[in-house]
Amino acid sequence: MPSLPTVDFSAFMSDEGIVVGDEPTAAQLSCAARINEACRDDTGFLYMTNFGITDEDVADAFSKSAALFALGNDEKAKLNPYDPVTNLGFSAFASEALNARRPADLREGFKYKNNDVFDNVMRGTPAGFAETCEGFYRKCLAAARRIAVACALALELPSDDSRFFERNFQVVDQCTLQFLHFPPVDAAAAVNDDDIATQLRVGEHTDFGMVTLLFHDSVVNGAGLQVKKAATDQVGGAAGGEFDGAEWMEAPGRGGATAVVNTGALMARWTNDEWRATAHRVVAGPPEVAVRDRYSIAFFFDPDKDAIIETHPACLARTGREARYAPISARDFVMMKIMEMQKTASEAGVKAAY
Repeated sequence: MPSLPTVDFSAFMSDEGIVVGDEPTAAQLSCAARINEACRDDTGFLYMTNFGITDEDVADAFSKSAALFALGNDEKAKLNPYDPVTNLGFSAFASEALNARRPADLREGFKYKNNDVFDNVMRGTPAGFAETCEGFYRKCLAAARRIAVACALALELPSDDSRFFERNFQVVDQCTLQFLHFPPVDAAAAVNDDDIATQLRVGEHTDFGMVTLLFHDSVVNGAGLQVKKAATDQVGGAAGGEFDGAEWMEAPGRGGATAVVNTGALMARWTNDEWRATAHRVVAGPPEVAVRDRYSIAFFFDPDKDAIIETHPACLARTGREARYAPISARDFVMMKIMEMQKTASEAGVKAAY
């Protein structure tokens, strides 16, 4: 089976070269070329290592996550309920559907955002959970800012535009940290497919924003993530995920401080689909995986609400075609996508037995 490429990001973690406004180093150019190859020619997904987050950071985050989702239903009822307007709080099991044409996703989650902008209501969360959220959020944000610089270099934007992406993250009012728990599949009453290996825990979808960092608690429990590259004529920013042609490719988590990284629909709009948003889903997997709890943590690097997302002229010139997307504010686009997935379990035709 083919595997996602691995990118060692250490070249961008030292304060030298393009990170400080100088000419990029040879190591930075090599890393950027690897990112461009993955996003342009491969699946748009890659494994990333050495980006400022340690195995200990990830282990602590998953320990606190497990404690949160181990709360009883009465205790979970006291958590701050998810609000689609702020995109914050606790989402109950099977209360969302990332693909509107699929049954509800078989997961529960908790979202945390910039504490300088939002009031993250942490009532009812386990001891230390709030502190872990804040620390992990800040480390993910610091890494994502450097990834934004690397993306500008990878796309060969003009040297005076090396901060083109990063300057759309001044207020940081849309970047979101999400903790996710997928209970054992046999805890759900509805089965979407006779074959448990292809039963969907999360329906096919593309991410909304610029870049996503995804962590898994172990190699085994990270199984189930699958990706599929869009066809060359598929408009990535509007993609729902069901594409003809290419087969689904396994993209299991590696655990620890190795993140699965992918670009989202707003990056597709910025690049006029030079970097397309890649569809992905989570399947239950073989029985030995499906019967286990599955945990993941995602950091969504989404531009500030007031940022206007418009295709960069360099991408238009390189592709030689007109812009596929009209300008749109990041607020309007992300909110449109959030509201699309706000389907209740009954609307999606799923009866949760969890």
